[in-house]
Amino acid sequence: GNGTAEYFYQDPKVLFIDLHQDPRTLYPGTGFANQIGEGKGKGFTVNCPLLPDTGWDSYQYVFEEVIFPLTEEFHPQLILRNGGTDPYWDDKLTQLGLTIADFRKIGENVREMAKVCGGKEIDMIGSGYKKEAIGPGWLSLICGLADIKIPIDEPEPAPQRFQKDPRYKETKDMVRELKRNLKDCWRCLSK
Repeated sequence: GNGTAEYFYQDPKVLFIDLHQDPRTLYPGTGFANQIGEGKGKGFTVNCPLLPDTGWDSYQYVFEEVIFPLTEEFHPQLILRNGGTDPYWDDKLTQLGLTIADFRKIGENVREMAKVCGGKEIDMIGSGYKKEAIGPGWLSLICGLADIKIPIDEPEPAPQRFQKDPRYKETKDMVRELKRNLKDCWRCLSK
């Protein structure tokens, strides 16, 4: 996502929203909540950095407080989603806290967002570093996007610490900061 963010950093025609692990904890060290674009593109880069162990409740909070309102206000012609299973709780690169079932919820949220553009959504599924989670995670995401109900097993149960999102409070703080940074750019975030 960092290369894509850099490419569109000054472009007001593309709204780039990125949920990713806090850059203080992972290479390449970019994607802070105050990195919002520049020039004509100011406000069109929306970085949502999440602390390690962040779980689904935080993701859903970011969707409800930031992503859904921005999508409504920006009203894109098309939604292009890029990402894979690296937020999986046992991924070998990142330390986020999603389960396989949570990827379905991401797909469901993207399907809901795409209603503003007549359901036009392209998904560039990629990434993930826990090979046992890639297949089930991608399938779960696709099922959410396509509204397909089939059971998908977790490769292994998530540890107890992920039953309740341990980073929800910090995520709410990050969203407050993000809204402060973007309030002059978007009516929906100025409330």
